[in-house]
Amino acid sequence: MTGEELTLEMLKNLIDEKKVNWKAARTSVSELSPEDRKKRVGLIPTNEQLEQIIRLGIDKERTSRAFEGHEPKKYKTKETPDSIDWRDFDGANWVTSIKDQGNCGSCVAFGTIATLEELLRIKYYKNATKGLDLSEAHLLWCGGGNCNGWQMNKACDYLKKNGVPDESCFPYQDKPMSCKNTCPDWKKAEYTDISDWTNTMDISTMKTNLVTNGPQISGMAVYKDFFNYKSGVYKHVTGDLAGYHCINVIGFDDNEGCWICKNSWGTSWGEGGFFKIAYGECGIEDAFGMWNMELNLPNGEEEGYADQISIDYSFVSSTRTLHAYANGKWRHKQLNDADFAGIAMLAIEASKVFVGWKDDQLTFIRCFK
Repeated sequence: MTGEELTLEMLKNLIDEKKVNWKAARTSVSELSPEDRKKRVGLIPTNEQLEQIIRLGIDKERTSRAFEGHEPKKYKTKETPDSIDWRDFDGANWVTSIKDQGNCGSCVAFGTIATLEELLRIKYYKNATKGLDLSEAHLLWCGGGNCNGWQMNKACDYLKKNGVPDESCFPYQDKPMSCKNTCPDWKKAEYTDISDWTNTMDISTMKTNLVTNGPQISGMAVYKDFFNYKSGVYKHVTGDLAGYHCINVIGFDDNEGCWICKNSWGTSWGEGGFFKIAYGECGIEDAFGMWNMELNLPNGEEEGYADQISIDYSFVSSTRTLHAYANGKWRHKQLNDADFAGIAMLAIEASKVFVGWKDDQLTFIRCFK
């Protein structure tokens, strides 16, 4: 389809012909002009990433690698469950709301901030309803990015050194701005600086980080057909490369063979702003990998998998205590009636239990089937 305008009808016919599991439709982004669509992508690959992109042919119009006879990678791992979706974990939605970057190549700021907000809910506050709305404008314009694009390494470096304030300190607009516009007391922002970050292209590590730490940052190649994505598990079918894009990865599903992601193109694109993309597509694993951010947790808190768990019930006092053996020591937590009813069943059915603790006291428990 190189050089030829892709119509919706042509795309739908190709999707049917290739028997892929996603639906195309007119979306808020597909209806933009070609110039404005290009402004929706703004990830600038590093030299190393660009070399890998060229080597793999990701920069050229092509059909999905799955259609070319390549064997898919083995994505299922013994260390992780078959699926996780942070929109529905322990009965709660830990993912913050969909935002719209508009006509500015600021996806790196949006993907990075989305991941940070979710990690703060999960790791620091341990509260899925904690109201968090951090400033993408501050990260972009004070960190050295602009509407022509940026890189995840630089965004994470800025967070490690500085952190970011709330959105109200420096409200986002999809046009060139200046760091001088940020509020004068922005450095009072608490807990938003990260302790460290890493990038990996190892599948097992990506999935383990998603389970044990939380959502990740990633990058992908965007082809023209992606602008028309409405639902399902995306695989590139046709269309030229439009650019590279930063996204927020919030889960995976081995049964569907996909990553579950949050975009920054508003709620009128995709599945209300979210999308699923097949393993092995668009360079997520083999050109970009995933960025894992570590937070500055409250002093003394640690976490890891439990080797054993047990629950005690006293007939005399009606007290219930959860015990977890982790990192060579027993940790404990008193349970109320609601906790006991929920945790007991989850623990019985779990294949893995991940816990956090401070000294001998458990601070959280996550059960995976």
